[in-house]
Amino acid sequence: MGMIGYFAVMTGISRGQNPMRVHKWSALLLVVLLSTSLADAQLVNGGFESSSGFPNAPGMWHLLEGWNNAQSGIATPDFFHLDGTLGGDLPETPIALVMPHGGRGLGGLAVIKRNGAGQPLSREYFVQQLSTPLIPGQYYSLSFHFTNGVRLPTSSSGLAVSGVGLALSVDQPVQFGDGLLDLSSVFAFPYARYEEDWQQVTMTFQADEPSRYLTLGVFLPDEELEVEIRSGENPSLAYYFVDDFSIEIATPPGEPEPVSEEIKKPVSEEEDGETTFGMFVPNAFSPNGDGLNDLFQPQVGDVQPSSFGIYSRWGERIVSLDPVNPSWDGRNMEGRLLEPGVYIWMLEWPRSIPKGQRQQQGAVMLLH
Repeated sequence: MGMIGYFAVMTGISRGQNPMRVHKWSALLLVVLLSTSLADAQLVNGGFESSSGFPNAPGMWHLLEGWNNAQSGIATPDFFHLDGTLGGDLPETPIALVMPHGGRGLGGLAVIKRNGAGQPLSREYFVQQLSTPLIPGQYYSLSFHFTNGVRLPTSSSGLAVSGVGLALSVDQPVQFGDGLLDLSSVFAFPYARYEEDWQQVTMTFQADEPSRYLTLGVFLPDEELEVEIRSGENPSLAYYFVDDFSIEIATPPGEPEPVSEEIKKPVSEEEDGETTFGMFVPNAFSPNGDGLNDLFQPQVGDVQPSSFGIYSRWGERIVSLDPVNPSWDGRNMEGRLLEPGVYIWMLEWPRSIPKGQRQQQGAVMLLH
């Protein structure tokens, strides 16, 4: 896929919060309303609230409106609901304890499953069929929430895996058995993420074809994945719950403007209160030699990171920066200027920060 996109992970976002300010001019209001109507019409059942019944066991994805399992005869993603029964109810699923991010239902899938020695990983995918195709050339903002939940002692989950992401396609994806889907992701996590609390992922991309299907899962081959044990002694599943997908018309990126993020420092056991420190991270730069925004130069704040790396959207490390004074000229380790597009920055805080909260990441657009 030749799409241009970027994503950022955010925590602590209040439901219903809308960063767009509606102006008083009626013409602008009409544009906003038309754009919102188009966005809402494309995504079907993004909150897993519309179903033909309530689940009473795992694997009942077929009850959901607008979602399918990539037409696999084996893989069975899950639908859980507060009004479900037996193995289909919330908050105690067979996988983990979890409440919906919003509403009463949510989805879940084992993005990978470890099998016997020498055997390939098993995969599950969730596919959303949009009600209308994307418009080539149009920019969109896509958002969803994910969590691994609080693992139960009897659960086989507990793995974290890199490469969890989204892909777009014109045709319905078809998975053979529980094998790898041959799709190119719009974005994928560059490292293995594992979160007991809900996290929001937001990405902006430009459609290059009239895609009609949105697929969630892992699209990298087994040998390119980073798999880590995060909970339990011998888990076999990397399982992720998802909720509240949304898509909106987005404004095309213009002149590079910095983005300011306020990040809360995690509280250690020795601290009585909560300390905050600021980061200032540009979301675009243009290394074309004109003397304007030629360098990507984040300000890391009061606490010095231990590492700062630049990655491709598919998790490939491009270059390592000085974590104290990070500066990037848009070139890789061989000194070659990279193509325009979106790249992922990721920093790691010192070991004094709790393990599950040491990493921070975001996106930067390289323009020529």
